[in-house]
Amino acid sequence: MSDLDDLVRCCTALIETQGYRFETGIPGVGALPAWRVSQTNVFLPVLLRLAEEFWRSETKGAGFGLKLEPDTLSVTGYTLTGLYHVPLSIALLALNAVLRRTADPEGCITIEALTTYAQTATT
Repeated sequence: MSDLDDLVRCCTALIETQGYRFETGIPGVGALPAWRVSQTNVFLPVLLRLAEEFWRSETKGAGFGLKLEPDTLSVTGYTLTGLYHVPLSIALLALNAVLRRTADPEGCITIEALTTYAQTATT
């Protein structure tokens, strides 16, 4: 299993170094910081699930071995508790591919863009 603290740090670094911004769409709130987006109980469960689906579609291979636990206190309703079947590097490559596809030319990613991508990627 990949260490979740390493996963969070690497995802934060990926978002920051690639210049992605997660806009909430809520007036006055602006963009969420990368460290917040990358938390296991914020958007990371959804982002890695989308990355896993991307990986499956590109490689026709197995999934990431994500372990998601229902969590009523998390932003998405789930908390990521494990990444078992792929190296961290593969998960990050797939995640970057998803973020590139959902970001606008300035690197802005919205909830609507993620939702649209999810609907097309999982059908």
